[in-house]
Amino acid sequence: MTQALTPRLSTTSTDDYGVFDAPWSSLLSTVRTVRLCLREARPLVQVMFVLRFVTGALLTASAAHQRPDAPHLAVGAAAWWAATVSVYVFNGVSDLCEDRANGSRRPLAGGLLTEAAARRAVVVTAVAGLLLGCAAGWRVAEAAAVFLALGYAYSAPRIAAKCRSWSASAVTCAAAVTTYLAGIASSGSPLSAEATVFALVLSLGVGLIAAVAKDLGSTRGDALAGRRTLAVVRGEHSARRFCAVSGVTLTLALTAGALWVHEVPLDAAAVVFAAGALCVAGRCRAPRPGDQRIAGGGHRAPYRSWMVTQYAVHLSALAAIVLV
Repeated sequence: MTQALTPRLSTTSTDDYGVFDAPWSSLLSTVRTVRLCLREARPLVQVMFVLRFVTGALLTASAAHQRPDAPHLAVGAAAWWAATVSVYVFNGVSDLCEDRANGSRRPLAGGLLTEAAARRAVVVTAVAGLLLGCAAGWRVAEAAAVFLALGYAYSAPRIAAKCRSWSASAVTCAAAVTTYLAGIASSGSPLSAEATVFALVLSLGVGLIAAVAKDLGSTRGDALAGRRTLAVVRGEHSARRFCAVSGVTLTLALTAGALWVHEVPLDAAAVVFAAGALCVAGRCRAPRPGDQRIAGGGHRAPYRSWMVTQYAVHLSALAAIVLV
């Protein structure tokens, strides 16, 4: 009788393991998909948008000598993070052909993330951003909806703003302004001159420097996709010169604004911005044939310098708020 029961017990044990393995395997697959979507959405860019949101809120609250509601601000920042992930994963889906032609190593172009999974992530994160935005306040939710619409307009087929430098600059600048305004709305304080100057100059930097510099080194894939970016139409030398001149011009604008407002956070931001703009201008110098900078990703150097500059400017302003 014992021998007769033994096979049944063994079979039941195996089935039990199978029951537990299925959910565990599904969970691991979901975690992997989430991780790949976050990589596709460019972690440094995600953090940068949240930093813009928080800086807008704290600059405004500081000028009004108020403290923003921390939980309220955290929910708003989470809403903006989710909306940013949605926009950039959608951008990855729309850029798939160009990214493969340009040799991109991001998950979608590399085949690690399926297009179907990415599209599902776009919807889920967009809904999450809107719901969290409602929890943070109607004005934040409205700003999140505008931000998502701008992201769609930037990447969507047939109307894609990314296909032309002027429209890409306009949309990315508007998206940055919307981010700062959402942060300001979450603070519950009135708009200040300090936050206005900071948001306008840094948003123009996104439109005039980042939107142009990111296309450097991608002209082959962009031309195959029919894009009419400045680097494709005028050549990379003209695009580099445009970025350098824009950096110098925006330095003068932010310096003038800092002298007018005369608040420590804006003064600190202006000093750091000036140093960063000089670095961007230096990196905009075109690499010569055989230059080691080409092999080491020198085409992307102006964009990377601008990203470092943005981080440094925002962190310096936040540090001044905390320390002063």
